[in-house]
Amino acid sequence: MPQNYDRTDLTWSSRADLVIGHNGDIMDTYDDPLRSLYQEVRTRIMSALGDWVLYPDIAANIDDFVGEPNTKPTAEAIKTRVVAAVTRNGLVHSSDVDVKYSPIDVDKIMLRISIAVAPTALNGGSNYLGLNFLYDYSENRAYFVHFRS
Repeated sequence: MPQNYDRTDLTWSSRADLVIGHNGDIMDTYDDPLRSLYQEVRTRIMSALGDWVLYPDIAANIDDFVGEPNTKPTAEAIKTRVVAAVTRNGLVHSSDVDVKYSPIDVDKIMLRISIAVAPTALNGGSNYLGLNFLYDYSENRAYFVHFRS
């Protein structure tokens, strides 16, 4: 059975800036409790070890795969790295994470991350959080492609 991942945190933009609401206050994720999980997963996937001084071990470090061939063994290694990053420090239980991948081009791979969540009144009865990333080996960059809860 999936765990409850409803949390309240500050709301961050895609560039890791605080978001200010229409009333001038700093926004939080109270009205969208799965956004906190989404933000944390996105941060881990798009970061390299050492990017976060206070939390030096939270990143997926997929930049290690620059120059590797876009093959099934490489994709499996990236998948393993992603699962390790999102389960580290108990962020997500390993049984709740599913990562699928698909080669897009000779130097690009799409990662589809699904996290099973317990449906609650706060999260609108959602039963999963889905995130998609495009990793470009040539640019050494992970692009967030889509958010769905």
